[in-house]
Amino acid sequence: MKLRRFKDLQGGEKESRIGSLTGIVTLIIFCIYGFMYQYFDTVVVLGMLLSIVCSELYLHCKARAAQCLNVVSILCASFAMGLFFMNSYPVWADRLNNISMYSSRGTLFPVITILVLQTAAILCEVVSCFRVREGEM
Repeated sequence: MKLRRFKDLQGGEKESRIGSLTGIVTLIIFCIYGFMYQYFDTVVVLGMLLSIVCSELYLHCKARAAQCLNVVSILCASFAMGLFFMNSYPVWADRLNNISMYSSRGTLFPVITILVLQTAAILCEVVSCFRVREGEM
């Protein structure tokens, strides 16, 4: 399987590639955050990885069924983001209320950064759903 250059991508493939690259950056930041503050969650990582894999498979598979892979990518990324948000409640509660009830570690900046990047990756995949590849009409 040959990796195509960005300028050779067509239709929604460019948005899907941007979404997968944003997902990779988000995954790296989440892994650093998770290991640094002991908030690492393997299910969140699996959701992000599945999202990236589905996004890249959408680019490389020309089968008719591959058209659904960017939707599957959206579902996996959304699940991972929701689980991450739910797991980060101690940080939100302690930092926003200026308390230490949950003895959370870290600040809100990495949490918000991860959420914003994950949202950007999901939006790129949503846009790719509405763009048709050449030769598929």
